Amino acid sequence: MTDAQHRDPADERAILAKMLSANATFVSEVLHPAEGTPTPSVMAALRAARSLDNVVDDVLRSLVQQARDEGRTWAEVGEIFGTSRQAAFQRFGGGGGGMPIVPPPPAPFHTMPEMPPPPEMPKMPQVPGWPPTPPAMGWPPQPGQPPRPGPPPQPGQPGQPPQPGQRPPSDV
Repeated sequence: MTDAQHRDPADERAILAKMLSANATFVSEVLHPAEGTPTPSVMAALRAARSLDNVVDDVLRSLVQQARDEGRTWAEVGEIFGTSRQAAFQRFGGGGGGMPIVPPPPAPFHTMPEMPPPPEMPKMPQVPGWPPTPPAMGWPPQPGQPPRPGPPPQPGQPGQPPQPGQRPPSDV
């Protein structure tokens, strides 16, 4: 068993009360310093105020647990916080006692099988009267086809799609 499970709730509340008091006093000295005393560092007070937020949350959890131990319902607790009983339970009811929620085990890692090589594609027959098929952008020329000299053809030139708004030549 851990040390937290052996602690007396009264001891925990005493510790929370001291932490709450010390941090609140420190922050109040920055907000309203007493005359003739040096003002504490604002950054240190900011850290203390942030710590107050955590301490207040712990105090609320402790008080809610005490109220539940006394038989108060989640609806009563939720009413104090202006929430539903379900929202109060979700905020304060989980994780305090009972069994911890264990995350599911990671899924087994499956490696992807190697991809087979692509099948050999037969060379496309040349259509009489048509220019040879140019290589696709970024692809090397096909075997037996010389590289194309000059810049790539522009839309609307032979062997290219028509420009936007231009009608394609009809075959009829």
